[in-house]
Amino acid sequence: MPKKIDREDRRQQIVRTYLRIADRDGLEAATSRAVATELGVSTGSLWHYFTGFDDVVFRAFTLIFDRTNTRITEQVGELAGLQALIAMLREILPVGEETEREALIVANFWGRASSKPELGRFQTEVGARWHRQITDLLIEAIEAQELIDSVPVEELTDVLMVLITGLQVECALRTPLSPADRQWRMVRHCLSPWLTETGHAAVIA
Repeated sequence: MPKKIDREDRRQQIVRTYLRIADRDGLEAATSRAVATELGVSTGSLWHYFTGFDDVVFRAFTLIFDRTNTRITEQVGELAGLQALIAMLREILPVGEETEREALIVANFWGRASSKPELGRFQTEVGARWHRQITDLLIEAIEAQELIDSVPVEELTDVLMVLITGLQVECALRTPLSPADRQWRMVRHCLSPWLTETGHAAVIA
């Protein structure tokens, strides 16, 4: 009898291969033909598991999102307030080798999502989850007297979310705004009007 193929395992294998090629050879090289060649199969066989290449990119994006959230959980740990916020942003902003590579995939996903409502809906869910997390951490920072009481939490959260999105695009485009030190300066600039002395120490640390 022919060996039964675990469809979900095969999908994961295809997605991981796509990400590996993108990391190794660049995003433009991560085509369906390249994925099939690396796996030693025909290009057509990929579509037994996906409806098209957009579906592969979507699954890659969800995998990156899951990886990012796992890192956030690990790095935040028992931290709270601004230290937790900085730890969270470090795992999302393209300020290191891994997050820089992820930004390229994310930007590619956004390019496809603009014309595909189902992809856009997932991005909305991702944004909503991070928005809630950032809001909660800012509230913790107020309670810890790291931020002044009058900080506009909702608006500041919105600004940080736009900064996250914008800096991932800047990284993908390799603009002068993409260096890590410049990104952190922007984050501190957003927070600085609301910081207490305790908050300044937490952000610098």
